[in-house]
Amino acid sequence: MKDQIIEVSGQCPTFKQISRPNAKTVPASYPDALFWMQVYPPLADNRTTISNARTLCPWSMAAELDDAGIPAYRRANIMDALKSGLKTIRQYDLPPYRIMFAEDYATRKISVWVE
Repeated sequence: MKDQIIEVSGQCPTFKQISRPNAKTVPASYPDALFWMQVYPPLADNRTTISNARTLCPWSMAAELDDAGIPAYRRANIMDALKSGLKTIRQYDLPPYRIMFAEDYATRKISVWVE
């Protein structure tokens, strides 16, 4: 195990923060649940039926993020779906109401659909 230890110094080009002492690293931050609630409007009614999946309301997904009883893997799945939906909106310049979230009955994975 001792053979695998790498000594960190300013000479190592891999660690840019060490070679540039004045450089600041900004930790990644993700928007909170309120941000997602403003981006996606509530799901008023089922617009399109998706086979083997149920349509989720973005508001309920955001509420699940605040619930302490929800497992970490479910929260990660919700965040990934919300980020993917936001990326789709920005990439194709779509209004938020065109995005739908569908949860597969068998796997409970959330996927993003464009209506």
